[in-house]
Amino acid sequence: MVEEMGLLNHAQAALLLDVSTKRVGELVRLRKLTDFAFLGRKYVSMREVWSRNQQELKASRPPWPVTKRIAASLKAAVKHDSLQMRQGGFQGPYQRKLHRDVKKKQRERDKAVLKAILGK
Repeated sequence: MVEEMGLLNHAQAALLLDVSTKRVGELVRLRKLTDFAFLGRKYVSMREVWSRNQQELKASRPPWPVTKRIAASLKAAVKHDSLQMRQGGFQGPYQRKLHRDVKKKQRERDKAVLKAILGK
């Protein structure tokens, strides 16, 4: 235990690695972390957890290739109904424009109130 700088249970290791306890068990099965049995309970090495934490491994899927992203976008566009597509398709840009217009009107009202207060 001294050589390993202490032992951590799976829940403690999961907190340090910012993963789930199931993932810690999976890392043990994949032999990325060494498993220690002590008094009938399973532990992992603090030294190994610390070194794995220092690597700052990114836990995500690799990015899709451009061709797959384009294909997924086209499939999503085809599944939209034709009426919505004729009105502008995906409404994200439209909603952002509405939000910008509301903010602009609010700024104009604030300027008018400030002018009235200052007497200009």
